[in-house]
Amino acid sequence: MPRNRQEVPREERIDALLAVAEQQFLARGFAATSVAEIARAAGIEPGSVYWYFRSKDHAFAAVLNRLLDGEVDRIEVLDGDPAQKLFAALDSVERRRSLHPCVAERAPHSPTVMEYHERLHSWLHDLAMATVADHVDETEQDIAADAVVATIEGGLADPAPTRPTSSLVRYLLAAFATHHPAAGADSTPLSQPASAQP
Repeated sequence: MPRNRQEVPREERIDALLAVAEQQFLARGFAATSVAEIARAAGIEPGSVYWYFRSKDHAFAAVLNRLLDGEVDRIEVLDGDPAQKLFAALDSVERRRSLHPCVAERAPHSPTVMEYHERLHSWLHDLAMATVADHVDETEQDIAADAVVATIEGGLADPAPTRPTSSLVRYLLAAFATHHPAAGADSTPLSQPASAQP
């Protein structure tokens, strides 16, 4: 006999609601998804959604954080070098790329979505820092990682990309290696303008 909804632990109810909300946001996008539609798909009254989330932005951020939690856990235990982990993370993020223009649009107006964006940015930056360590001097690693993350975020925010974001990142890493063949080698810093080269 199915359990009464009130007999289901709150955490299970939230997880089930987030799974439905994820499907709706992926299928329709943020703007075209209403709280009422999420509730209808979940088989509950629209007002019930607000028992768990204060707004659509809060539901959206909760969906995003749930997805990110899973990816962080998965990437953390992967075998492989830092670059392999970075591209594994990017591959999973790209599969849900339809959500990222919505994040870019909502983050300036929603503290809860901005908090998610900053968390994603920090995670990607850590992965990028570990990856560029094999390509540039220590003094250049932070700006190189910033460039990688900016490329990722810019690529994901593009609703109609001409090529995968992973291709842009591979190109950037190859450029680092060409400019600076080995960390510690005697070459012009990446942050130094070409006109300033000796």
